Amino acid sequence: MGIFGSSDITGIDIGAGGIKVARIRHGHQPKLTAAAIVEFPPTATSVSVTADLRQLRSEQKIGGRNIVTQMAGKDLTIRSLSLPKMPLTELNEAVRWEAKRHISYSLDAAFVEYLITGEKREGAVDKYDIMMVATEESRIREQLVPFDEAGINVTAVDANVLALRNVLFSRGESVSTDTLVIDIGAGKMEINIFKGGILRFSRCLETGGADITRLIADFLNIGIQDAEAIKRTMNVMTPSDQDKAASAVAGRLDAFLMEIRRSVEYYKTTFREKGVDRAVLTGGAGLMKGLPEYFSRALELPVELCDPFAVLAPGDSTAEGYRSLAPCFSTAVGLALRKA
Repeated sequence: MGIFGSSDITGIDIGAGGIKVARIRHGHQPKLTAAAIVEFPPTATSVSVTADLRQLRSEQKIGGRNIVTQMAGKDLTIRSLSLPKMPLTELNEAVRWEAKRHISYSLDAAFVEYLITGEKREGAVDKYDIMMVATEESRIREQLVPFDEAGINVTAVDANVLALRNVLFSRGESVSTDTLVIDIGAGKMEINIFKGGILRFSRCLETGGADITRLIADFLNIGIQDAEAIKRTMNVMTPSDQDKAASAVAGRLDAFLMEIRRSVEYYKTTFREKGVDRAVLTGGAGLMKGLPEYFSRALELPVELCDPFAVLAPGDSTAEGYRSLAPCFSTAVGLALRKA
């Protein structure tokens, strides 16, 4: 189990919209042994994450050991690198040197990690494909404050995109498949593009489902709570002349789509690819009715809704209890699937 001392790992995803927890027992097939979701009130100006974590621990949703949490892309610098094969001690220094070129703060204040995602040969040179992740150490300390206050010892902190990779590519993927992953939470939208299971592009925008709720509230002149209820029941595929809320939301979704298209175009130009083959939608906003179809029609791509529970043992009763909210648990499950 590498850094973990037992087969149970708890993934905790804290976002703008709430806390999602998944505890997985590793074995021949991973099994979900506990799960929970705590939604933050849409009208709240502040929330007590520490109190919620204490409550989840008292309910035994969070294990005593092997806790993994995440950092969203907005706090990270993520780059795909290709470096010649070398001893790992030299590779560590080479990755840090590369990080210096991409970060705006001092390397002394940086926390730099990397993952070897593949190997290749270019001409006569054997190379590693590497995903590098860098952030300021102060950001990590800020992320861990509520855990420290709740008496929870975090074993590891992962990038959100690494957790999603664990879910989406745990069963393998054709090396020639270009997959667009759209992760829309309450407060952010991450756009990631993978070649097979190798991350090649990652971008995070500070806009998400909460902006849609506020838009509905302003457009219909109603409260945030009522707007959130409408968002959860409306179908975004409803013609705009039949639903005022759908008309308002369409503009925001089209703004999302514009950023997604820009990201795909950048990917095509930078990596000389023809485009992407498929798209996967995840995050809480993915629960909006008709959203996969709306994106599929606009992007002219098959868009599937992420089901993180599909990687678990068949007939997992705990997972079935949260089936209707499956896309919300993608990051938490991916964190709990961490192997080392």
